Amino acid sequence: MNKYDLIINNVAKLHKTYDSYDPLTICNQLGIKVHFFDLKQKLKGFFFYQSRQKNIVIDSNVNEIFKRILVAHELGHALLHNKSALSYGFYDSEVFEQRSFVENEANFFASELILKDDDVLYYLQDYSFFDAARQLYVPAALLDYKINLLKAKGYTINSMYVRKAEFLKNDVGAYDDLSTYIYD
Repeated sequence: MNKYDLIINNVAKLHKTYDSYDPLTICNQLGIKVHFFDLKQKLKGFFFYQSRQKNIVIDSNVNEIFKRILVAHELGHALLHNKSALSYGFYDSEVFEQRSFVENEANFFASELILKDDDVLYYLQDYSFFDAARQLYVPAALLDYKINLLKAKGYTINSMYVRKAEFLKNDVGAYDDLSTYIYD
């Protein structure tokens, strides 16, 4: 099974089991503790495994939209990279060669969890790529990850190739005006 199919199947199984696409709800159901701390904007979030407990820590300074995206991203690490966390504990993934691979997988996971296929297809038919991302309340890079998953599902969509493994580390202040958006 390729990485796209693995991620698509994992998210489908989570949705079927927990009847939710909300990463906080899923974490709660899985027993993964989510903590919000002031990380002084040095890190936006990380996953660690300690004493048989999976934990996600998110910077409390990021807006509500990015909290949701970051929790989904770290949930991807918790489910896809659990063995790495057990082996290495908390680590700065920048010291490992596979950083981009691991971050890309977590980004694909987050995009599949947060962005519903029908919503993405709807907005892409009526809006430009970047406007569709804005309508979906996500960074363009996350939409680009989702488009690649839609292509793996057989849809014919052009990617913008704006995705980068580290896009969540960049300044996310452009979405501050959307922080009051309520998700269903």
